[in-house]
Amino acid sequence: MPSLSPARRAGLMAAAGLVAGCKTLFPGGSARDPEPLPVTRAAQEVVVAAWSEPKEVPPGGGQAQILVRAQKRGGAPFPGVEVRLSASAGKLFSGGKVLVTDATGRTRDRLTTREATLITINAGGTVYRFRVPLHAPARE
Repeated sequence: MPSLSPARRAGLMAAAGLVAGCKTLFPGGSARDPEPLPVTRAAQEVVVAAWSEPKEVPPGGGQAQILVRAQKRGGAPFPGVEVRLSASAGKLFSGGKVLVTDATGRTRDRLTTREATLITINAGGTVYRFRVPLHAPARE
């Protein structure tokens, strides 16, 4: 096996650190769950909150805003955190590109889907997952 240059070895070690440092805040993943896309690790731990507005997509499909809030421990906003999102179904407006939190520690994306979707977020090395379900039609 050929030896790696010091620069290549350092790059591989950094990439391994990105993956090893990820935390999944959504228990019980499955084989269909999307893997978190890599981002630059934040200088300190990121506390992530994420949700969709509306909470559910209409039965025939539609759009929802995906909102992400990054905070430092203690609740202070965490600006400048790299964030990437992926979806198990549908499309994200960002297309998986890196987003960066603003001065309030927030960023957003837009989901378009026709089915329930698992959103995976990597915010500065902290991975967070949540589902965007379809709204169940009212029974008469």
